[in-house]
Amino acid sequence: MLLRFFIFISLAIFLFFPIMGILTFIMVKIVYNKREKFTDNLLFGTITLYACLVQATRIWKPGQPSDWYNEGYWGLFQDAGITPFFTYIFGFKEPVWNLLNYFGYHLTSGNYYIFINGITIITIFITCYSIFLFWRATNADTLTLVASLALIVFFSEYISNLNNITRQSFALSIVMYVFTIRITKQKTLWFLLLSACFIHTFAFIYFILFLIKPLHQKLDGKNLKRFMYAVLGLAVFFMVLPFIGRLVSGIGFLAYGFSRLEENTTGALDDTVFNMTPLYVTSSLMIIICIYMIGKTKEKIFNFYTNLLLVLMTACLILANTSEGLVSRLYISRMYILPFVLPYLLLDKKILHTFYTWAIVLFFGSHFLMGFDSLRGGGFFPALNSLLSYSIIDFIL
Repeated sequence: MLLRFFIFISLAIFLFFPIMGILTFIMVKIVYNKREKFTDNLLFGTITLYACLVQATRIWKPGQPSDWYNEGYWGLFQDAGITPFFTYIFGFKEPVWNLLNYFGYHLTSGNYYIFINGITIITIFITCYSIFLFWRATNADTLTLVASLALIVFFSEYISNLNNITRQSFALSIVMYVFTIRITKQKTLWFLLLSACFIHTFAFIYFILFLIKPLHQKLDGKNLKRFMYAVLGLAVFFMVLPFIGRLVSGIGFLAYGFSRLEENTTGALDDTVFNMTPLYVTSSLMIIICIYMIGKTKEKIFNFYTNLLLVLMTACLILANTSEGLVSRLYISRMYILPFVLPYLLLDKKILHTFYTWAIVLFFGSHFLMGFDSLRGGGFFPALNSLLSYSIIDFIL
C-alpha cells in the first residue's frame, strides 16, 4: 500500500516535472527493491515515454549535418506522391523501406516531418521495449533495468546518430526485438527479421549471425572453435562482397545494398558520426568483458547477446585497417547490443554490481546532460534548460 502511494506521488510529479518524477520513481523502486509487474511496467513506460517525448521536440531543417533531408530520405519520400506503386516499391533501394515511405506519404498527406520523426520515435520505443522484455526474463534487479535503458536514452552517440542513420537505426531496433523474442520466448519472427533486412541491407549481417547456431550457445570447447570459424567466415564474407554484388546485379534493391556494403569497405561514413581513435580501446575492453561473462555466467539467456557483441568487436579489430567504412557501421551498431550485455556484468556479486550499475547510470546520464546542447554541433533540439522545465502538457502541445 505504501509503495503504491509513493508511486502515485511520483506520477503526479511526472505530469508537471517529468525528469524529477522519473528520478523519484527510480529511487522508490530501488529502495523497495522488489520486482512487481505493475510498477516494473510503469517504470519502463515513464522512462521510455519521456525519451520519446524528448525526441518529438527534435528540430528538423535543411542544412543540418545529417542525412534526413537528402535524396535518400526526404527525396525518396516526396517521390511517393508522383511514382506508380510497383515502380516505387521495387525501383528504389530497399522495398520494405519504400513501402513504409509510400503509405507514410499518403497517411501524412506528404508531411515528411511527421513521418520521419514518427520513425525515430518508434525506433526508440522498440529498442527500449526489447531491453525491458529481456530484463524481465532475467533475475536482475530494478537498477539493472534503469542502467540498461540509460545505455540507450542517455547514450549521446546513439541520440546524435539516430537522425543521421535513421534507416539503419530503425532496422536494428527491429532486429533486436526479433532476437529478444527468440531468446525469451523461443519464437523466431522471420517475417520481421527479413523486413528489417529490406529496410536497411546492413541488417543482413545480423541475419547471417543469427543463423550461426554456436552463437546461441555457451562458447566453450567445440563452440569456441566454431566461434573462431564464424569470425573467419565473416571476414571472408566481406572479402567476397564484390563477387556477390555481381551475382545479384540484376536485382535492383539487392544490387544497391551490396554495392553500398562494398563501397563502405573504404572510407569512414562521416567524421562527424565516427571516430576511429577509440575503436581499439573500446573493442578490446568489450572483448575482455564478453570473455569474462562467458566464463562466469551460467544462465543461458545471456549467451547470444554476449557472443554477438564478442563477434562484433572482434570483427571491428580485424577489419579496422582494411574496411574503415564498414567498421564504422559495425562499431556504431554495437550501441544496440550493449544494453543486453554490459548491465549484467558482475550480476553474481551483488554489492559490486550495485556500484557498477550506478556508475553506468551516473556516467552516461551526466555525460548526456553536459553534452546535450552540443550534440552534432547543436541545433538539433531545444535548449536543455527549456526541455527540463517542460511538463507533459508542454511536450504534447
